[in-house]
Amino acid sequence: MPFAAARTPSRALGYLLALPLVVALHVVPGTAQATTSFVFNSTTPDTLVDVRFTADLTISGNNLTVVLTNDSLNHTDGPSPSKNPNDLLTSFYFDIFDGSSRPTLTYTGATGNVCLFLNAAVDNCAVTQEPGDGSSESDLRAFVNNDDGWQFKSALTLVMSGSPLTFGIGTAGNMSLAPNNFMGNVVDGMDYGIYAGTTGTAAEGGAPSLDSRYLVHNVATFTFTGVSGYTEANIGSKALFGLGTQPDSTGLVPEPGTGLMLGLGLVALARRRRC
Repeated sequence: MPFAAARTPSRALGYLLALPLVVALHVVPGTAQATTSFVFNSTTPDTLVDVRFTADLTISGNNLTVVLTNDSLNHTDGPSPSKNPNDLLTSFYFDIFDGSSRPTLTYTGATGNVCLFLNAAVDNCAVTQEPGDGSSESDLRAFVNNDDGWQFKSALTLVMSGSPLTFGIGTAGNMSLAPNNFMGNVVDGMDYGIYAGTTGTAAEGGAPSLDSRYLVHNVATFTFTGVSGYTEANIGSKALFGLGTQPDSTGLVPEPGTGLMLGLGLVALARRRRC
């Protein structure tokens, strides 16, 4: 298939541009202060599974923290555990710009609870990595062949509705976004994608296409340095979520707030919140 504390959220409309492939990418807006949060609440166009994703960006001194959550168990239409590769949260694009410059980010960490997803049994969350991978739950970063975790890229030329998205983290190639894609031999498809679920058992509806995959359970946290002198006010008003392994649609919500996304017969809702 791709906040200011004590401020009041505001809203606006956005639209989806469909592309002929296999991950959805969804652009949603954000604003400034202690934590800038992006929220996307929708339904995947091919599998018709409800998904909800959040991204929380916090700047503290020289440190940037990005928390990505597959929050689909809290979808507005009810709990929706991940069932297919295209229901996984696998990439995120964003921007930081103070009007004259962008920071030089150093990728310092990435963590998340890695589980061996089992379709008809309780997921094995005692594992820490897929055997042979360079990435693990204590360090999900991917730099070289066969790390298979989350790669960071900067100086991107991705522009959505006139807004540049200069930075990206992802564990899927997103080749249709080339040259703003991630390296397939470094990230390796859906591995370490973020899934939503309690145990991943058949009682949740079954997910045979995810069986025996090493995935991150619900939340992954990414850390960077290099933002000294920048604040949440400099975080761009739009961000892009990616699902699955190849983008097939992009959804844009212009600043500031709630948007309508249309594509491949899909009508979805995205919103930004401040906290």
